[in-house]
Formats: sequence, C-alpha cells, structure tokens
Amino acid sequence: MGVLSRIFGRGSTAPVRADDARVEPELVKKANDTSADALLWQDNFLSVPSVTGIQINQSTALNASAVMACVTMLAEDVAKLTPRIWRKKPDGSRTEATDHYLYELLYRPNDWQNWFEFCEQMQCSLIMRGNAFAVIARNGRGLPLKLIPVNADWVSLWESPEGDLFYRVTPQGLHLMAELRDQPFLIPFTDMLHVRGFSMNGLLGVSRIVLAREAIGLFLAQEQQAARWMANSARPSGYLTTEAKLTPEGAARMAADWRASAAGIRNTGSTPVLEQGVKWQGMSLSASDMEFIASRQFQLQEIARIFRIPPHMIGELSRSTNNNITQQGQEYVNYTISSYTRRWEMKLDTTFDLRRESLEVDFDMSELLRADLTSRMNIYRTGIMSMVMTPDEARIDAGLPPMGGDAAKLQFPANMARDGSQSTGTAPDDAGRPPADQPKD
Repeated sequence: MGVLSRIFGRGSTAPVRADDARVEPELVKKANDTSADALLWQDNFLSVPSVTGIQINQSTALNASAVMACVTMLAEDVAKLTPRIWRKKPDGSRTEATDHYLYELLYRPNDWQNWFEFCEQMQCSLIMRGNAFAVIARNGRGLPLKLIPVNADWVSLWESPEGDLFYRVTPQGLHLMAELRDQPFLIPFTDMLHVRGFSMNGLLGVSRIVLAREAIGLFLAQEQQAARWMANSARPSGYLTTEAKLTPEGAARMAADWRASAAGIRNTGSTPVLEQGVKWQGMSLSASDMEFIASRQFQLQEIARIFRIPPHMIGELSRSTNNNITQQGQEYVNYTISSYTRRWEMKLDTTFDLRRESLEVDFDMSELLRADLTSRMNIYRTGIMSMVMTPDEARIDAGLPPMGGDAAKLQFPANMARDGSQSTGTAPDDAGRPPADQPKD
C-alpha cells in the first residue's frame, strides 16, 4: 500500500489520530458516496425504524423469538464444524498441515476464546449485519498472533484517494480497548479478517435485519400485542349471568361457590348446581382473534424464509411430515450451511494467501451429516464393499480403535477381483496348460 500502509500499518507503535499532521485530510472522511450499503447499518445510530414504530437493531431483533432461534441455530451449526488446513500433493491427495501457524490459530484464535466461541460471535454478526470483523494482531515478523473479533456495529470502512481500504474500530469496553491499543487509528485491509455477506458494492455486506426490518418489526409488534392482551385484557373462558339483582355479598358468595365446585382440574366433568336463574355463558375466540393467531404463524414462516431455515427446525410443523423432514434437513446443510462455510474457506484462503503454499482450508461437515447408527453402518458397509474405505477407517469414524492387519487394507469383493487368485492377482495353482517339458499322461 506504499506510503499509506507505512503510515497506518504496524510500523507505527502509537495510534494515529485524525488530527495528526501525517494524516491526509481526504483520508479522514467516511466514503458515503461509494459505500451506500453502509447507510443500511451505520448511519442511523445502529438502528432503523420499521413501519410499526419499533427500532430494529441487533438487540431488538434478537427479542423476536423466531429471529433468536434462527440466529442461534445458524451460528452454532457453523461453529461446531471444525476448520482444517490441508496441504495438497501433486497426485491430488492431501495431508493435514499441522506445521502451519493457522493450524493452532484456528483451534484457539485468541487468549480468551476457542474456535467455537470465536466463530459463533463472528457468525452472529455475519448473519444479522452481513459483515464479520476480526482484527489480525501480528508479531514483528508479520505472522498472525491472534484474531480479535469486533462487533460489526463498532467498525466503519474508510477509503483513501488511491483506493486503499482501511477500517476504523471504535472499541467498546476496557478489554477490547486493551487488545487494540497497539493497533493504528486506521487498520489496513490486510490486517482485518472481513467475512462479508452478499453485497451491493463489493465492500460491505448488506445487513439482513435491516432489509427484513418490516417482517421482524411486525413479528415483534404481534408479540407485544399478545403480551399486552394477556396482561391487560385477557378474556375468561366464560361468565355467570342472571336476571335477578344480586348484592355485592351475594355475587362474591356465588363466585366463591362456583370456583369451589366447578373450577380447576379436580372439578373437571363435575355437574354444578345453579340457583336463582343463574346461567353459564361460555366464551370463544372471535374471527379476528383466530386471524391474529394465524398471522403470527405466518410471521414465523416469514422469519424462517428470511434466514433460510426449514420451518420445522424452529417449531413450525404445519407443513412438515415424516417423509419430508429428512429432506429438509439435508437441504439446510447443502444450501444454507455450506454457503456460510464456503465464505469462511475462501476468506481464510485469500486473507492468509494459502493458495501460494498449496494449502487450503476445509470445514469438516461430518458433524451435521452424521446419520443414525443403522444408516451409518449401512454407509460403512457400502464403502468397504465399494473399495472406497477400509474396515479400520470405518472403525475410526465410528469411534472404535483400529485393528490393523487386513482391516487396514482395501477389501476386494470376489465378484470384482481379476481372473485368478484374489489375494495375489496371479493365476490360481495348477491353472492353465502344463509346461512343455512336462510329460503327457
């Protein structure tokens, strides 16, 4: 990045302030004209209003039970997948690069988080805000020491007149301030792990909760309406009525007698005896009440559609059957989870320039694809008979110790062996014509 990278890079031990004489005036300016997507989540005090009047931001969006369920599920499912770094060989095979610095860094990105906690935090930001940021702290040789995750609401993108990209982090809390104290005022693009979602300008991902603010706001409004309905005007299941005039004492005595003889589980099915023309009048939900309940169910489906989650995974079972739930779960892994893991893989590859070293990062999807025991045994059986895996590989995958010997070799079914001996690949004993010098009978 030339002069600018030397000014704002690791060569400076003290942060560079905006009023520092070394900073060009054009650089200390947010590029609103070329970062229109930033308006969706940066320039409205981190919130945007919905038509319902509810401000939508990370905190209020998570107050919606469906949003919290979707975000939690997506974050945990990606975080539970183990990232591995592989070294590719000329023959197309690959081995795990345990000697590379990323091998330990991806296991423990920093001093206070393991991979699951780090990825979960980054995923929450990526899912809701469309951007996940982690500052790359390096040593004197330029090798990464730790990854410091930062909430997307605390990061803004800055652009230089030469087109270079920088990030300005506003630390929140003493811990983050201490971790970033050696970082420059503007962090260079090369020192930021930026996983972005789908983008309209290629620089910043679009905030999903902002684009879906009306659906989320309506869901929250309906939840609040239902809560106020129960708190302030909850309707009883019925009431007692009579044409006779009752004194306050008589009404209180009749209510107490009714509760004692007809209310509660213990009195279910009992026959109450009413006096003085008292009648029981039951109450049911009106058509508008029923429509309100149906609309809440529709909003649950709407939130699931926004986050690309099968509805049955967040408790909406109206369209789920025993036949299609398995298929929906498979599509969730193929179309939703794999999109996030691919973003992570490509970003890690390009950020740390792994391709030049014939390295690649891959997420182990077996955690989500692990079937029930019967299905797994059938998969192992098919793999062994198809000469794709050895019995020992199947045992290791099932959590059993390897046996060694023939179990470590590929097994060749008899109907797929070459003519002759299956074990040696040669003609069986006494097969074929006798030697020429052998006397004939």
